[in-house]
Amino acid sequence: MALWRLLRDFFLRQRRAYGTAILCLLGVGLLNLTLPWWIGKAIDALRAGELDQTGLLWRVALIVAVGCGLYVLRYQWRVRLFGTSYQVGVELRDAFFAKLARLDPGFFQSSRTGDLLARATQDIDAVETAAGEGVLASFDGMLTLLLVLLAMFIGIDAPLAALALLPFPFMAWGFYRVARRVQQRFGLALAGFSALNDRTQEALSGLRMLRQHALIEAELDDFDARARSVAKADYQVQRTEARYEPIIFVALSLATLLTLVMGSWRYLDGHITLGQLTSFSLYLVQLIWPMFAIGWCFNLLQRGEAGARRLEEVFAVTERIRDEGTQTPPDQADLSVYIPAFTYPQARQPALQDVVIDLPAGDTLGIVGATGSGKSTLLRLLLRQFPLEQGCIRLGGVPLEDYRLGDLRAQFAYVPQDPFLFARTLGENVALSRPDATAGEIREALDAAAFGTDLAGLPQGLDTPVGERGLTLSGGQRQRVALARALLSPAPILLLDDTLSAVDTATEARLLKTLAGLQGRTTLIVSHRLSAVQHADEIIVLDQGSLVERGRHGELLAAGGLYARLWNLQQAEEAGQ
Repeated sequence: MALWRLLRDFFLRQRRAYGTAILCLLGVGLLNLTLPWWIGKAIDALRAGELDQTGLLWRVALIVAVGCGLYVLRYQWRVRLFGTSYQVGVELRDAFFAKLARLDPGFFQSSRTGDLLARATQDIDAVETAAGEGVLASFDGMLTLLLVLLAMFIGIDAPLAALALLPFPFMAWGFYRVARRVQQRFGLALAGFSALNDRTQEALSGLRMLRQHALIEAELDDFDARARSVAKADYQVQRTEARYEPIIFVALSLATLLTLVMGSWRYLDGHITLGQLTSFSLYLVQLIWPMFAIGWCFNLLQRGEAGARRLEEVFAVTERIRDEGTQTPPDQADLSVYIPAFTYPQARQPALQDVVIDLPAGDTLGIVGATGSGKSTLLRLLLRQFPLEQGCIRLGGVPLEDYRLGDLRAQFAYVPQDPFLFARTLGENVALSRPDATAGEIREALDAAAFGTDLAGLPQGLDTPVGERGLTLSGGQRQRVALARALLSPAPILLLDDTLSAVDTATEARLLKTLAGLQGRTTLIVSHRLSAVQHADEIIVLDQGSLVERGRHGELLAAGGLYARLWNLQQAEEAGQ
């Protein structure tokens, strides 16, 4: 059972809280049993003339005391049980996010963002409810049922109780049939919600494109169809769950009918008193809650089971990047790369092959080549985003696998091709790599990234919100903000993946001057513009994943190879402009 596997350790750790809640529920059940018994005794005493006014007042006072005790015990189990179940939601979300953070990019290439968000919200909510209200319904319902049955069989009349409970096995069979359908249909509803969530996320991200191509109406129609499908799936779940109540009422109605017929006959024959028949009828009424609780329990547990199975699918994904290192990287270290071949999962052709690089600490390496030649792949391997099964990458003479993963990645300040900005202020986005940076240091980093003029034009300066994913900034501005973040970072190694692709020639010249003036930082610059790497200490040229040329700018031009042809082509294009 996926739900039990997911919650087993949590239940063990929180056994004291759950144990206390169960004891309080037991106390509630015992106190509830006393009320029908006392009422029956009071009726018999009144009929026999054995109860005076004082005795009646004492019995009323006792009932009030029982009510106060019930209030205290109910408050205590609610605090223990629901407070603890909310904690499981927090722990599951923490564990879910931690799992996602450890998974390699290949997992996210085959997963949908909306689906993962649905699992982190609705699925965990279903598990959390099962751990709280589900436990309440199961324990409270079973305890009350057991105590009431004991009171009916032992305390009043066993034959009458046996006859009155004849409909209950048929009710249990009905519950089983309904529960199976609830689990199946709730699983379909969760999957539909995930698909709708993912579609919504895509539509919001591509809203500009939809407007530009006049696709808003078509998108609304598609969304309406998907929303109706999800609503229909939810309706089917609710419709199936609604069958619990008729089953309960039919069973209790038959039990009540049997009680009236058999109970009257037993009373007339003198086997039970009028007070006992009254107590028995009140106990039968108390069976309404256990019956509803069992149905509610089946409902919540089946929902939780469906959510737990979807969560298990993510937790069961194998982490291809193992964080088993024990060493801490040095602040300055040489970088060496030996890659006989690297192939992405589910790919046939190697993305890199026969790549050998030795980069001294503090030097700059330029990496150029056509689209798809493996430039970005090389940087991803340095960051250990994918496991390297053949070859070895060393930092300071130590394989990357021997370093703690968090410490290793802290050595790199990475600016990807499509830089990501959070929906925070400009200053917060730049200071992400150094939260303790002062406003002056942030401005210096922005100036070094050629963003000073842009900053002066922003209405709120560093406090200007940039919108989700930096939507209020242009592509070139986002690249320069990401570059400023990397320049502010204390990481000794800079990885720049086509960082200058969206800037103009004048801005590129300023940024190249900044990069050329970096002292003490090892820099790897990936670029399709050769002008961005001409100042590098060494340049390597990749072609279809293979390293075909290496050397300085002048040496490569003199060699007349692929680099020289690309250089001449780019110079001719710039001259033609």
